[in-house]
Amino acid sequence: MAELLILVLPGILNPCYQKTREGFKVFSTRSCNIVQHKDSSKNLVMSIQALLSTLQPRQAVHAKHRRLGRLRDGGYVILDHENLSDTVLYSYGIGDNDSFDRDFRKRYGVRVQQYDFSIAPPAEKEGFTFHQQGISHEKTHQCNTLQAHLDENGDADKRIFLKIDVEGAEWLSLLHTPESVLKQCNQIVMELHDLSGCGKTGNYPEVTLAQKIQMLEKITKHFHCWHVHANNYANILMIDGFKVPDALEVTFINQALYPVEGNSQEYFPTKYDQPCCVRRKDTQLDFWPFYPQSEIKPVKRTMIAKVYKKLARTLSRLLR
Repeated sequence: MAELLILVLPGILNPCYQKTREGFKVFSTRSCNIVQHKDSSKNLVMSIQALLSTLQPRQAVHAKHRRLGRLRDGGYVILDHENLSDTVLYSYGIGDNDSFDRDFRKRYGVRVQQYDFSIAPPAEKEGFTFHQQGISHEKTHQCNTLQAHLDENGDADKRIFLKIDVEGAEWLSLLHTPESVLKQCNQIVMELHDLSGCGKTGNYPEVTLAQKIQMLEKITKHFHCWHVHANNYANILMIDGFKVPDALEVTFINQALYPVEGNSQEYFPTKYDQPCCVRRKDTQLDFWPFYPQSEIKPVKRTMIAKVYKKLARTLSRLLR
């Protein structure tokens, strides 16, 4: 059984040191866990830097923020624009909450195509069509591709707003989606799961870090990363000084529709965001590439961090 000791220093949130498996050390705070990975190989660090570089938020010109959905997990911040009234909302991953879809239809008056193979069909609602299917990179008995769904619904030539929260299926699904289909989307709002590629408990452990980088590079070829919000249910992974949120909600905006003027000067989370877990503080993205004017390098260790690291080593020896 893992042994746990609480370290208390004046004026600082109480972190915890815990012996764990899989080469991780966990430092807990009231907001989320910071998980330190022992692997600091050059290849992994370079890959993490390449992955994070695709998620540099950009400053859209005359952008209006709007949060849709409930005030916890299930709500997302989008760029409010009149052109969204000409889209069809494709929403993947419904679960027990479709508040985002309902708010989107109420504001923009669009048709909503909902997909989730894991739940029973909900009660019918005007303007909504539910499909007991999921999204994938290939056709299976439970899933099909985004392109196939557009074709089936007669939306192959329509503008799309894509919302996707599918517990890891986003990586291969969008990696194998043709660029011509992706460019139909005005905006893409999705939650990226196991972002670091170092997790052991994801629903799709076969997806490699290289494939995740390829998917994000494909998306950012035609979209700007505009808004980010860390899911505070998930850990922050520390890899040789780089911090990686393991679950990140991202709003991508189509480069052809929304001009930008440099990198974002916003501090995330913004006033529009809400913590996914209401019992925890929201996760501060106060590090590269999310923090304004931050440099492309690992987070500098503060004196306090050095003290904790030294104490952790001492406690590790004592606990053996």
